[in-house]
Amino acid sequence: MYYIITAHGKYAEGCKSSCEMITGDTSAFVPVTFTEEMTKEDVEKKYEEILAEKGAEECKAIIADLPGGTPYNAAMRIVSEHKNIQLVAGLSQQLLVLINSGEELADAIEQVGEIYGNTKVAKENKTVQAPKEPVEKNGIVNFRLDERLIHGQVATFWTRTLQADRIIVADDDVLKDEIGVSALKAAVPSGVHLSILSVDNAAARLNAGSYSGQRVFLIVNKTKTIRRMVESGLKVKEVNIGNMGEKEGRQRIKKSVYCTSEELADVEAVEKAGVTVFAQMVPNDEKKTFRSYLH
Repeated sequence: MYYIITAHGKYAEGCKSSCEMITGDTSAFVPVTFTEEMTKEDVEKKYEEILAEKGAEECKAIIADLPGGTPYNAAMRIVSEHKNIQLVAGLSQQLLVLINSGEELADAIEQVGEIYGNTKVAKENKTVQAPKEPVEKNGIVNFRLDERLIHGQVATFWTRTLQADRIIVADDDVLKDEIGVSALKAAVPSGVHLSILSVDNAAARLNAGSYSGQRVFLIVNKTKTIRRMVESGLKVKEVNIGNMGEKEGRQRIKKSVYCTSEELADVEAVEKAGVTVFAQMVPNDEKKTFRSYLH
């Protein structure tokens, strides 16, 4: 029996290493590292390779770091195909120590929860800034291209920074993907509304002012979708190219952004329509125009 442990960066490896210092042999934990250059499909492939090598029937669970993060989302398709594998969020050293000490997974999760529940931390007084006015009258506060759609960066960092109260995912293909829709619903932060719409329906509803007065975070996963929405009359001043993974036929534009010649043509068409295109992976990154990265 074994567990796949997976996380952003080298966190999974670190948890395993720390657990080994305390409990000894940790061969029951197989780490998968997710890097910024990887796509969700890359992570799925890693899982499939481990299951093929070690036996899917022997895998007890996939333990990811964040609910809604790419390592977690990539596992949803795997667990739907292998009913014996459980999917858990909240990877930690303490969880691995308990499992490796002989605790059942459910009991280990309960004990980790008790640790936090019994910890008393004084709350700090925090000043909440009033949200800025939406960039557009249609409610859009950010129009982002992200091939992973809703994941850790989007759910925990961008949505909070933008103070968005609605995420709109505009894509024709995801509507046909039952598991993909489930993953998006699971990844949405508490208190934030989610609309998963076809490209034409999203453009029509935004153009009609259906979300006026809301703070809309519009997310797509293809450059042609941006071009299509702009050409359909969507009023938007700027678009953010946030994440496009490394794939065959693409060239590197910047960290975490790779494009084909056709995708670059889409971006150019959007710019010619008077829309500023910039590239910013996370809110703390410098906001620079997409064109400034082209050589």
